[in-house]
Amino acid sequence: MTEREIAPYEKFLLTTSRKPSQRTRSFIRDLVRVIPWSFHFTRGTCSLNDLTDELATLGINRMLIVHEKKGNPSLVKFFKLDDNSLLERDYRLRIKGIALSRELKRGRAIFTSDSKFRVINRCTSDFGEQLYTMLSIFFNYERVRELPRDPSFKGIAIVLSDTSDTLITLDFQQIETKEMIGPRISIMDVYLGKKGEAIRSLMNLVGIGKRRAKKRQEENYPKE
Repeated sequence: MTEREIAPYEKFLLTTSRKPSQRTRSFIRDLVRVIPWSFHFTRGTCSLNDLTDELATLGINRMLIVHEKKGNPSLVKFFKLDDNSLLERDYRLRIKGIALSRELKRGRAIFTSDSKFRVINRCTSDFGEQLYTMLSIFFNYERVRELPRDPSFKGIAIVLSDTSDTLITLDFQQIETKEMIGPRISIMDVYLGKKGEAIRSLMNLVGIGKRRAKKRQEENYPKE
């Protein structure tokens, strides 16, 4: 039995649109090396129906498809297998740019069946909060603000950060060593669709959006 077969989280598939560039293929390989319990499937000429059959055979019900523009990853679509039907989720990520792990001189992840997966949000923007909530809903992982201080805690973290040019940077970190690993992704937009209403409602329920709006107002109109 392999580590992936005894994984405590749901496995998911990573693939591309048809005829991907070498850079997009390298990007997918980078992601698989840092995200526990993810699998790369070489799509080739497979249709969505073929991908549905592949997911059913592998016993996986979640999938990400990376599309490209001018040879670079540009869009991520999310899918879920439900009663043998492949359904696209109504949210997408638009990618501004990527840096591959070899370009950043970063290593790959080390994970075992005991490894955990966390999404760490260090953003102060609503954009970051929406992305944070959306990723947590799709992957069903625990939402936290900082890495655990327990030295025995092991795993991989997705770390979200604001940039000065209104983008969100997505990095990966080995929790036990604090080492940055894998690729870096710059995200320019999150299309939320109908799911966005639920996400925004959740944000308002816990007061996130209101706090952000109040903070921006205070920054723009400081007290005299």
